[in-house]
Amino acid sequence: MDKIYKSLRICGIHLRKMLGNPRFYIAFLWFVFLIYFYVSKVKSFSIETGIKVSPWLFPLLLNQAGNQLFVIIGALLLFCDAPFINETTAWQMMRAGKRSWFWGSMLYISVLSLIYSVGLSVIPNLMLFPRVTWMEDWGQILGALAQSSAASQLGIINLDYGLMVRFMPWQAMCLKILAVWLNTVLIGELCYVFNVWLRWGSGPLAGMMMGLTPYLILRLPNFRVGYYLAPPAWMNLSMYSWNGYGTFPSPAYIYTTFAVLILGCVIFSYIGIKKKDVIPTEDL
Repeated sequence: MDKIYKSLRICGIHLRKMLGNPRFYIAFLWFVFLIYFYVSKVKSFSIETGIKVSPWLFPLLLNQAGNQLFVIIGALLLFCDAPFINETTAWQMMRAGKRSWFWGSMLYISVLSLIYSVGLSVIPNLMLFPRVTWMEDWGQILGALAQSSAASQLGIINLDYGLMVRFMPWQAMCLKILAVWLNTVLIGELCYVFNVWLRWGSGPLAGMMMGLTPYLILRLPNFRVGYYLAPPAWMNLSMYSWNGYGTFPSPAYIYTTFAVLILGCVIFSYIGIKKKDVIPTEDL
């Protein structure tokens, strides 16, 4: 229990430090810039029709490669400084032990990724206020933007009606947050393991390469096969083979791949940090 407590303390130290870092807020502001045009059009449509919007817009976003890249860049802003070694790290390791310090850092990546993912899901509703209201279903506005020509008249792409038919809104919201969270955790782990084993700065480069995979797969002869190799593309819930048919990856494949990649990064990070000398780096 004492080691768990020490790991929790290390996680808390990292979180408090990040909450005072401008990078944390820029990561969210980056997302606001991404969705501003789309959300403003949805809000204008709500004002024109006099019908309020349901709070389920987020699951219908992030279906394009460019949008997914923006989310990955936000994650890189959060974790580019992994393994989070600074002027106080040596003291932290002396008090908590290197093992507890490491697991506290791993917990920090998971917790901050969850904060980031949930925060992104809330931002569209903050931007829609006061035109957003609680509904248990998708609502008339989102339904119209998915099924009619209203979206094209507003100059935006149609929302994914297939997703609306397949899932209840709360289910789609949970699945989308899960997809963003897993991608963000993987980015954090990639930054950690590459920065530990190679030189500082190689982690963000590896993360950026991962963020570009949805673009790269389009150059493959059979781009659908490429969806098995592009984790950011899995933020698009329509790219899942939910019924077990088709050429897209199944949920079992996607979640297993995330688990294997993240676990592999954790293992190599643990081996690397045990061998690494603690050399403080300047905060970004």
